[in-house]
Amino acid sequence: MGRAKALMMEMEEAQWEESEAYFFCPNCQGDVDGFTELPVVYHDSDGHHLPVSVSCSRCNESFEGWVKTDWDTCEIELDGHPEIEIHASPIQGSFHDVADDYDQDYFEWLEQQERVTRPVYHAFYTTIGDVKSLATDLSDDQRSQMLARMLLAQSITALEVFLADSLILTVGNNKEAQARLLRSKDLGIGNTQFKLADAIGISDFAKERLLQHLHAVSFHNLKKVSSLFRVGLGIDILPKGEDLDRLQNAIKVRHDCVHRNGIDRETGELHDISQVYVMNLSDMLLSMVKSIDDKVDDFESPF
Repeated sequence: MGRAKALMMEMEEAQWEESEAYFFCPNCQGDVDGFTELPVVYHDSDGHHLPVSVSCSRCNESFEGWVKTDWDTCEIELDGHPEIEIHASPIQGSFHDVADDYDQDYFEWLEQQERVTRPVYHAFYTTIGDVKSLATDLSDDQRSQMLARMLLAQSITALEVFLADSLILTVGNNKEAQARLLRSKDLGIGNTQFKLADAIGISDFAKERLLQHLHAVSFHNLKKVSSLFRVGLGIDILPKGEDLDRLQNAIKVRHDCVHRNGIDRETGELHDISQVYVMNLSDMLLSMVKSIDDKVDDFESPF
């Protein structure tokens, strides 16, 4: 077998996950966050040496290169720029349940709730209500700005939890949704490689592997999450026009609040988050989540 064919087979068989990378962008000449997809390693002896693409979050330029990764290390070298140091962590996978015992107990509790009470929506509604209540006292002073950053981050986190719980619960209870997700060529979930020994003792192996995959998804990745809802449930979750722009901006600001102590990664200045901004974002998220929740309810009860 030729090297090129062997390389293509290894790329197809590998499981890939989105990851952040930090590097000096040769295009916009600055230290930036970047995004890439890295092959998952599952044990100490596992390793990959495969081509990758790294995108700059500031100028959106993509750079081709190679990743050499194993359980402990992840080295990326860009084609034509071997001198650039790229910081990324190996993606360590597991053949066991992705969720720990606490997460599993929580998931089982969610499954036991009666759907008519909509506990997932109620949890989001309660959180956003608390956010709006705390936001009434926001001003321009330093302490208020710290609170504003916390409230914005909590709002986006609440959205991510709602999306995750809604999708995982609905897919877990619907075999047609499971089949659509596993058969989708665009998503590629059903192409995951496994050993027959992994299926021993598991009555519905495909369903369990699918749910493991969904548990591991980063639900702030709107593009990926939107595809999962669209393919699995036939639901469009994204708002339109200015609301979509507002949501994408809020996710970006939330990243800066959580990972950069509120510093804008593009300007180097501290984000100024007003009371009006938090209130408008809260109202938009409530409208978005209510629309998604209604669609999920219709999907579960089509008649």
